[in-house]
Amino acid sequence: MAITYYYIVAACLAILAGIYSPNVYFSLVWFWIGGSLSAVSVAYVFERPEIFRKKHDGSIPFYIRWLFVPFLFGAQLYNAWARNNDSVPAIQKIADNLFLACRLFPSDIDELKRNDIRAILDVTAEFDGLDWSATEANLHYLNLPVLDHQNPSTEQLIHAVNWVDMQTREHSVVIHCALGRGRSVFVMAAYLLSKNPDWDIGTALETIQGVRSTAGLNRKQLKALRKIQTSGVLTKKQPLAIIANPVSGGGKWQDNKDEIIQRLSLKYSLSVFETKVDLTAQSLTKKAMENGFKVIVACGGDGTISEVASVVVNTECILGVMPMGTTNAFSHVLHGTGSKVYPIDLCCDVIVAGKSRTIDTAICNDELVLLMASIGFGQKMIESADRKEKDLGGQFAYLKGLWDAVQLQQSYQLQLVIDDNPEMSIETTSLVVANAAPFSTVLAQGGGGPKVTDGLLDMTWLPANNTVSEQMFNLADLAFSGLAGEVANPDIQFRQCSQVRISGNGGLKYMIDGENREAAELLIRVQPSSLTVLV
Repeated sequence: MAITYYYIVAACLAILAGIYSPNVYFSLVWFWIGGSLSAVSVAYVFERPEIFRKKHDGSIPFYIRWLFVPFLFGAQLYNAWARNNDSVPAIQKIADNLFLACRLFPSDIDELKRNDIRAILDVTAEFDGLDWSATEANLHYLNLPVLDHQNPSTEQLIHAVNWVDMQTREHSVVIHCALGRGRSVFVMAAYLLSKNPDWDIGTALETIQGVRSTAGLNRKQLKALRKIQTSGVLTKKQPLAIIANPVSGGGKWQDNKDEIIQRLSLKYSLSVFETKVDLTAQSLTKKAMENGFKVIVACGGDGTISEVASVVVNTECILGVMPMGTTNAFSHVLHGTGSKVYPIDLCCDVIVAGKSRTIDTAICNDELVLLMASIGFGQKMIESADRKEKDLGGQFAYLKGLWDAVQLQQSYQLQLVIDDNPEMSIETTSLVVANAAPFSTVLAQGGGGPKVTDGLLDMTWLPANNTVSEQMFNLADLAFSGLAGEVANPDIQFRQCSQVRISGNGGLKYMIDGENREAAELLIRVQPSSLTVLV
């Protein structure tokens, strides 16, 4: 508490100087200093590092900087003097891929490159961090705000340990505070203890001090670290595998990768697997499950999510979804319309919360169906929207494809065997067999929207003898049905079933969850309560 008393006394002296100053301008300066130090004192008394409003990219808002100019100016002078007169180098290697440092500046970037340091863990609250993403594209940054001479919370420490653990698998990481003596040492020691369960705190600190002689912890920090180690949270890591498709949605994974890793590291020890031309989402998911992962998050469009789910289905593993495609219909089903507005934030919150439930899936010709299989309008819509159009226009590419399909008015003569009923013949421009679909997927809304937990498939088909304008009215009625829960249009046919066999005259082009296929006939059956998902 010594530093807290120091700031309180300094704040009182500055305010008194302002009161008794004979010059109004000097009084204002003294009051500014006193106000700044008073705010810092409050932060220390109540242990509230968030008073500096430091953002996830390390920046502090300009209005906060102006409020704290007197404090920051003094702290900057002291730290500059201490760094120039320090008996140890600014950056030092503690272990493989692991460095400890004082506050970093642009002049340190060359040394970071020499040591292949591409990840920075900043545990200061009071200083602006460099905008690493702008300064050096390959540098990853995480800030956990902690006040000087204090220690991170247990939640912050777990977050730090998980994040550092993941980063060190790929490159070196540097942990820094203001002088590289206290806060960063606390986190470094905690990380070493998490990797070496047989160590005690003395061994961890000796390892650090053997390299950085100025490193040390005060009594409060030692007590906190001992309590955290005794609780066992440092070695109880919940692993999570991310299966990411880097080309989904025009490269959304690369744009959001750092944020997702930061957010999910709050609870999980992460491993990231990225798909390539010769590495499918299915093969990577199998690899993750063989390595013991029980929670697997699919990052990509509905196609990528279906690939991952096809391996996870009917197992004890839990599927998480990070929507990064064009329509993200499955995420919409699980998480509602919020997943359209703020998909990354919402899905990160869902995954960290860890709440799960089982849902139905379906099988079409031995291929997993999460959403639906479609013949006619739905298949033509997907077929006409190429990758470039989807990247540029998003869901508008599908709307254009649907409009083109409606104008084409191609009809299909199909034979259906629904459950154990006799075979029936239909002529249709659109047939959808849905396990799940959001209300925006209008072609599947004949029954007011499929329910993903009812153990049934929803079949919706449109007549083939209607004009283009009549089909547009049919689509409008389906859209209304998706919102209102029922459809009154007699032209729109709807059935529910557990299984359906579909055949036609020759080969059938169809679509499963956004992917085009072709077969002589389709056998689709529901799999009730077969997939556990985070919701």
